[in-house]
Amino acid sequence: MLVLDVADVITSRLGKPTVTALARRYGPDGKCLTCGELLGTAPVSVRAYRDDQEIITLVAYHAGCANSAWLDVGSAILPCPATWAAAMATASLSLGAPRRFWRLRGPGTRDQTVPVMLVHPSLDMARVRQVGAGEAVNADFEGYCQRGFAHPSALARTYPLRPVGNAWMRTCGNDVALMAMTGDRAWSAPVHQRPIADLVTHRGGVLIAITCDCDPVRLSTDARFLGHALGAGEILLGWASLSGSLGGKR
Repeated sequence: MLVLDVADVITSRLGKPTVTALARRYGPDGKCLTCGELLGTAPVSVRAYRDDQEIITLVAYHAGCANSAWLDVGSAILPCPATWAAAMATASLSLGAPRRFWRLRGPGTRDQTVPVMLVHPSLDMARVRQVGAGEAVNADFEGYCQRGFAHPSALARTYPLRPVGNAWMRTCGNDVALMAMTGDRAWSAPVHQRPIADLVTHRGGVLIAITCDCDPVRLSTDARFLGHALGAGEILLGWASLSGSLGGKR
């Protein structure tokens, strides 16, 4: 995790748990807004931009590029988040069963193997909502919930899954990548295993798994880590319907 320099005023207003979590929300592939270079493993300073009385945008900078500070200016002066990380995997999840299964098992859920695009949506910005003196919650998660993303337990009661975006398969020679979009955010991830690409086609879409605290690559390669993150409420899920394929040069 990155080493953070956080002004005392930020810690006192937002709470130590929120500040501690920032080390997991930022990543070395994020970019310093001052110099434009990757954050890397150098010490990082945090600046807080207050949009209104509740929403705070916390931005990571190289410690040598900007001092940590609380600024009573909105995040509109900042560029849109452009750094993210994504990886593809499959997961066995308890999802709402189609009605045809009700006659066999009764209403409920069944385990289904589904393709998942794991996404960390920003590696250098984090939004929190201040809920009291020294207390804040993850406003990025709240924003994705408003777009239709839900905790895995909620999806277990839903069939069919309500789309929150669209996905496209892109093929260029032997390389396959999946692209997904929800609202004004778009991501892509290479599909290294052909069975995953086939499963996306078979299912007619992909689950987008939003995480603000975990590394998507580790989640995609460590089933126990992924299972823990799902059970601990560290991931939100939303369905992106497959809209087609995009061909590339061969």
